[in-house]
Amino acid sequence: MSETDLIERIAVAVADHVRPALPVSIALWDAERIAEYLVRSPRVVRERVVTLPGFPTPIRIPSVQSGKREQARALPRWKAAEVIAWTESYRERRAGRPRKVG
Repeated sequence: MSETDLIERIAVAVADHVRPALPVSIALWDAERIAEYLVRSPRVVRERVVTLPGFPTPIRIPSVQSGKREQARALPRWKAAEVIAWTESYRERRAGRPRKVG
């Protein structure tokens, strides 16, 4: 087997195990993913961030508890694009006149 054949086989094997990322416009994030994005702990996100006024409203997708017919309380998920937009709304604006370019 040549080096090129081996590399191709490895590439195919890796591709079979990697899921393509969902576009941010449709992705749903949990508190842990939001924590990664905000560089905070999941606990801080759950207790202090998602409870802030103006933070995007969560989505709760119902599920059935295993072995029971009643619906389990679904964990909250947030639209990634909304979380990013909310975060960007806190970007600081520079004070004063814009600098003259050139």
